[in-house]
Amino acid sequence: MNPVNLIHKLPFQKRRYEELGIDIHQEINKAWGDKRFGLGIVWAGGFLWGGLSLFFFSVLMMLQVAISTLLIVSCAVGAGAICYIFVFRQDKYIEYFDKYEKWSKKEKRKYSWLTAGSMLFVMLSFYLCLVI
Repeated sequence: MNPVNLIHKLPFQKRRYEELGIDIHQEINKAWGDKRFGLGIVWAGGFLWGGLSLFFFSVLMMLQVAISTLLIVSCAVGAGAICYIFVFRQDKYIEYFDKYEKWSKKEKRKYSWLTAGSMLFVMLSFYLCLVI
């Protein structure tokens, strides 16, 4: 049942096509039902193409999420490894505390500003990464 056929059941449409000698129902069925170039085949091909495009796009997005997750986990593992190697292994942080306690007030202030600046740089770079 083709909904376009309902329009052509109107009396003025019937008369016009009878004058022209056209069987409009046959023409519509031919236009929609042609197995090679019919509108039904075009629509079905479009839906198939669109459906496959969405499927492949969703697969790529899932891969991107998986790669992003892998990247985040690897960054966290790398940061943990660096912290362990340079700070926590064999209690190196205790040696660092002993060294820091011997610093003058000027050195403590200098490295406090360097630490605060480094933290601001890291936060700013993270923010820019999210924005861009």
